[in-house]
Amino acid sequence: MIGSSMGLDYEIRDGALVWIRNPHTGAISYVVDVRGKSFAFALGERHMPRSAPPLTPEAIHHATRDCPFCPGNESATTRELIRLTHDDIPGWNGRISSASWLIRVVNNLFPRIPDQLTGGRNESYIVIEDPRHFIDSPRTPNDLMYTGALGEEHFFRLLACDARVVERAFSNRAVRSVVVRKNQGRESGASQPHLHQQIIGSPTPLPALDAEARTEREYPDFWHEFIELVDQLGLTLERDGPAVSFQTPIGAFPRSYDVVMPEARKLLHELTTTEMRSFARLLFRILHMLGPLPLDYEIHQGEGVPIHAHINVRLYPYSNVAGTLNLPNTIFENAAAIRRALERA
Repeated sequence: MIGSSMGLDYEIRDGALVWIRNPHTGAISYVVDVRGKSFAFALGERHMPRSAPPLTPEAIHHATRDCPFCPGNESATTRELIRLTHDDIPGWNGRISSASWLIRVVNNLFPRIPDQLTGGRNESYIVIEDPRHFIDSPRTPNDLMYTGALGEEHFFRLLACDARVVERAFSNRAVRSVVVRKNQGRESGASQPHLHQQIIGSPTPLPALDAEARTEREYPDFWHEFIELVDQLGLTLERDGPAVSFQTPIGAFPRSYDVVMPEARKLLHELTTTEMRSFARLLFRILHMLGPLPLDYEIHQGEGVPIHAHINVRLYPYSNVAGTLNLPNTIFENAAAIRRALERA
């Protein structure tokens, strides 16, 4: 069966997905059998031995001494714009910390978009997610704190803080588009090991958001049809009120996930508390499941577009060749395993 309606082009043969085209980018994902393919080269350096002793206090001090996002180094960043403390995040899951803050927002020292293009105001922001540089009892310099370890309430407060920054950016009449971006791990291109997000305001619609808005204008029911298709394919992970999460067959990488609220055509700061909690919960649960793996996610919002997040696990990036993506047929088994894991959690 070849499907072609509402912007979705795909083929299902003998009940299985064969290929599908991304309506935003035109990239085509082909479902292939990768069981005979060796990934030894890609995975050879990924697993660190766990028998190593914990890092010494001296090694931890050396790693954090010059980190601009660590407590005590606040003067190394630009002026603080927002601060959340222990009173703002009840039940914080960290050990006793001397830090006077749990989340900080500053302007990016190196703006993603020159402030000359946004009315002379720097609309590139850094959101430092947590004062911890390392996980508890790190054994290697790679045992960094990661977003999935924050805790569900902390992550909700983090997104609520993001919403305040988004509202601040849109108060600038020169800003037309805002994206929330997270890179985790060296392979994802993270510039600093200490966990943080970027929020970027642009004077023109950002290309990825513009492509999604164009699809939405041409096919107003795209997201509903797409959700029906992933449900039919067994790729839906969870539902929470108005939000749904699923493993997507049209992501940028073979292991990509989406969280979307199809009826919430709003900006992040316009969400109700109930909507924010549903959206944050499903996004956090995917991040918690992925743990410290290298990944990125973006929260997309804009006029007429349902608010949604794209999460990409940064493994096997070479699978994307000239706008085509090899999608392992194990994606369907993976989705079922993930659903079971989320149910247990």
